Amino acid sequence: MSFFRSYRGQFPTLEGKTRVLEVGSKSYREQDTYRSIVEDDREIYTGLDLEAGKNVDIVPSNPYVWEEIADASFDVCISGQTFEHNPFFWVTACEIARVLVPGGYTCIIAPGGGQVHRFPVDCYRYYPDSWAAIAALAGLEISEVYFETDEVALRVKGGRWRDSMLIARKPLQTDEAAARRRQQVVQPFKEGFGSFEAIGHKYGPAVEDYVARTKVPPLRAIRQKVGRRISPFGVLGIYRG
Repeated sequence: MSFFRSYRGQFPTLEGKTRVLEVGSKSYREQDTYRSIVEDDREIYTGLDLEAGKNVDIVPSNPYVWEEIADASFDVCISGQTFEHNPFFWVTACEIARVLVPGGYTCIIAPGGGQVHRFPVDCYRYYPDSWAAIAALAGLEISEVYFETDEVALRVKGGRWRDSMLIARKPLQTDEAAARRRQQVVQPFKEGFGSFEAIGHKYGPAVEDYVARTKVPPLRAIRQKVGRRISPFGVLGIYRG
């Protein structure tokens, strides 16, 4: 909502309306998507996800290369709590840049902390510098980067996830070098990457040795657990932005 409130007046339009694409739009159980923040008199919403379901308008035949979407088809692209589940997020970032019109905006939010939560996989967490690298690769101009600080994380619901955010804009002038770079990034995935096994934990002698050496007496273990409950984000002041 803060992104829309702050940037809505700068969004490009086509025939008076802004075309909004949400990447990772499927609604699961009580989980909200961003469709509700779109104002129908101003914007046209399209939801993209890897499988059909509630709140999904487009299911691309290739999850990484969206042949169904032409270049410069959307004015705004949003994605929340999806990039951590994307094993090849850099390809998706390049596709977002491709489908945006010049001057179009993207807002991507993903966790910078929290436990493993496979959906069906959980691959990454994003720190502030992550967004600078992603924007440079995709040829996007950064407007804002934010990583939830200690103080904010303690105030908001779900603060343990330490949400991290990028707001970026596609340059008005065509960047031929960036366009070529995006094509090079995407090319290996045009035939489909196939599937891979989500390994999770795979123990061997090195892990077993490490676990054995980190064991502590039961009473100390209880104190550690209580301490983490009281201060789930560690010592306050570690990250202030």
